Amino acid sequence: NSYRVTSNRESGEGRFDIQMMPVNIHLPGILIELKAEKNCSEEKLKKLSETALQKINDKKYETELTTAGVRTIYKYGVAFSGKKVEVAVG
Repeated sequence: NSYRVTSNRESGEGRFDIQMMPVNIHLPGILIELKAEKNCSEEKLKKLSETALQKINDKKYETELTTAGVRTIYKYGVAFSGKKVEVAVG
């Protein structure tokens, strides 16, 4: 009950994958961008997660959160390849 979870909504200059809007603006907001690709090397998977994180920043997905008064925002770029996962945090 602490968050409203939404996905694929417009914010900033694009559509985020997952946003967790805190009910109490003193809690952190959370943005998650997902990327998937088959047969990635560990190096490629790491780069893909960093690309996902960069997309959050480039497209200004935090706009809805900051407009609502949320000051702390955690951003995660998550990349998947089969059973392997890499997460970039910003």
